[in-house]
Amino acid sequence: MARAIPVLANLAIAALFLLCSVRATGQDKLTAFFDPDETNTRATEVVDALKVICPQGEIARNGQGYVAGCVHCPQQTAERNSEDLNWELKRTFSGHFTAAKEDNILITGRGCEPHSGNFGGTFVFTVKGTAVSYLRYNEALITERCHKFQTKNAQDLLICTDDWGAQVTQWSYIYQVGFGRNGASNVKHIFEVVDMSRQTCGINFFDDSPTSVQGSHITGLEFSNPTGRPPILSITASLGERTPSDQERKACQQGTPIPLTLETYGLDFVFEGNAFRPSAKTKPTLRLFPKPESPDESFSTNH
Repeated sequence: MARAIPVLANLAIAALFLLCSVRATGQDKLTAFFDPDETNTRATEVVDALKVICPQGEIARNGQGYVAGCVHCPQQTAERNSEDLNWELKRTFSGHFTAAKEDNILITGRGCEPHSGNFGGTFVFTVKGTAVSYLRYNEALITERCHKFQTKNAQDLLICTDDWGAQVTQWSYIYQVGFGRNGASNVKHIFEVVDMSRQTCGINFFDDSPTSVQGSHITGLEFSNPTGRPPILSITASLGERTPSDQERKACQQGTPIPLTLETYGLDFVFEGNAFRPSAKTKPTLRLFPKPESPDESFSTNH
């Protein structure tokens, strides 16, 4: 059910060339949604997988001796010829991703792709007994913050989030990820927000012209699977925009933040067929937010 709750937030507006991930307060509320990392619990399989993709089998380890990635960029990545970069392992998932009766592990990492490719990607492996075999690399596909769920046909899918920033704009995405038998990813976009609240004092970053201050964040995610009914993904997101007066802009330049009122909205998406679709009550609210980009156009999940 769509709902709106006004919240007053004084946002300190600061110009940044690259934006980081969502605010810490929102991140805390999202933490419970994401599945735990399986890198250490599936350590033997992960090590075997890295031996396959790491050049010369050189595996990087952290100070505690746990696997941390590859000393050099894997041959499948864009920066494979770089001598200065390494591939940092971010998250491991196990499940039946390529088929209901196939055992797989997904290993996502960053460090060996350009900014336009999210600096990383996801490797797909098959597991048969103790044998781990490389299947495919999906460049730019990030499966670092995800929740796994099983469909009626017993195949696993992921609900993931990621952020992409440039200049004073940040896009935050929620997307569904599935895999074909060959390991190729199939991304379906569910929802996104665009945040431009770091336009300093409502002054355009590029030409110094007056502009509005707009803020939007994904602040909560919840997955429910009621008996006899389709799974539901509930999203909480904030949205607000303000056009400052000349006086407010001048005061902001002296250190007084521009007050920005954010509305908090709840949106429900129902898993129908093979994708999450907005509920009837959510559709009017959804029009307030940007239309999710297609996989071919998205910076966050280009694959």
